[in-house]
Amino acid sequence: MMKILIADDEKEFVDFLAERLSGQGHNISLASDGAIALELIKANEYDIVFLDHNMPELTGLEIAKYAKANGIKAKIVMVTGYEHMSGAFAKVLGVDEYLTKPVMIKDIDEVVKKYDITGK
Repeated sequence: MMKILIADDEKEFVDFLAERLSGQGHNISLASDGAIALELIKANEYDIVFLDHNMPELTGLEIAKYAKANGIKAKIVMVTGYEHMSGAFAKVLGVDEYLTKPVMIKDIDEVVKKYDITGK
């Protein structure tokens, strides 16, 4: 079981992703904006953090920069509607992966499996 934070202001996406991942046995935390996500990251240790690029209060990029600057060990997965983001650009920003909306279920599963250190 991994500890996963999902930070996105699109409730339907958050609910879908939370249901999918909790159904796989993972411990899920939710944030509807960047400020809440940042507080959760400061207070908890996560294995994976799914961040929406464009959220109220703080953007996913601002949170990713904070995580990188402060030694947060969680894998950061940027979820974005911007198709122009490249893997190289994501790495510069401190993002381990990026997924383009609409996100495919298989892509979520692949990312979780890739970083699942519990061996499930």
